[in-house]
Amino acid sequence: GLKYKIQCIFTVTIQSPVELIKYLTHSEIDKHLWDKCIYHSVNRLTYAMSWWLDTVSPGWEALVQDDYTAVMPLTGRRRFGIDYLYQPYLTQQLGVFSVNKPEPEDVDEFLNAIPEKFMYVDIHLNSTNVPLNHNFTYSARNNFTLDMTRSYVHLLAGYHRNCRRNLQKAVQSGLEVKSGPTPAVFTSFVERNLDKKVQDMGKKICPVIREITQASIQQGVGEIKGVYKPNGKLVAAGWFVYDMGRCFFGICASTKEGKDSQSMYLLVDHAIENRAGKGEIFDFTGSMVPGVAYFNAGFGAVKSH
Repeated sequence: GLKYKIQCIFTVTIQSPVELIKYLTHSEIDKHLWDKCIYHSVNRLTYAMSWWLDTVSPGWEALVQDDYTAVMPLTGRRRFGIDYLYQPYLTQQLGVFSVNKPEPEDVDEFLNAIPEKFMYVDIHLNSTNVPLNHNFTYSARNNFTLDMTRSYVHLLAGYHRNCRRNLQKAVQSGLEVKSGPTPAVFTSFVERNLDKKVQDMGKKICPVIREITQASIQQGVGEIKGVYKPNGKLVAAGWFVYDMGRCFFGICASTKEGKDSQSMYLLVDHAIENRAGKGEIFDFTGSMVPGVAYFNAGFGAVKSH
């Protein structure tokens, strides 16, 4: 009989993961799906919610993988005819957020997918993003967090000796923590008490402070607390955000009198006592400043990057 040789040729088109990442302009972003992705991400942070981004970086754009299973906000600006990515004020970390733990190669793919129109990139990735992409250079930034699953008594026992001493000084001064001023008053208070070294920056950051504190309160996750003398004088104030299993200590300020009486120790201790045992993380949101890092560590906070 006759023998036939049948040769079958299959052409398979494999779409690379990079091609699955889409660049979306602001108007193309489905914010319902975006927020759903952030909320269900293993590394979820309030910073990446659409309402937050709308406030700190109006017109933000995005990289979206598949049907919003992983996303990366693009917070861009244009200056002197150049488009670039920057880190918005009061927004410690962004980067890649995913319903599955983002592996280094996943982060690299997102970084490679940043449109070429952004000629300069200076952003903060979140603590779960460990990139290997050699097209960028990296430096570690500090954060301090405190696990508040334990009771306040256990947390207080973990305070450093100097922290407890300063806290006692604040208590003996007769200071009291109350629901703080309005966003407008808080912003003015921060502006008046900025360190001279950063007063120029205050002109840029203060409008953002007012808008983001107001937005957080409207979202039901923000709170401003004040530290008052017995005569009712405000000597310190701080903004907190309670969301997604974290208590963020956003920004604070104190007068010279407040500094002398260690009012900020009382403010943070008050927040820790009120949130202790609720299974949250107290997030100090930094810092690279040695003095602030020392303050944070005094409450038993652990440094991460």
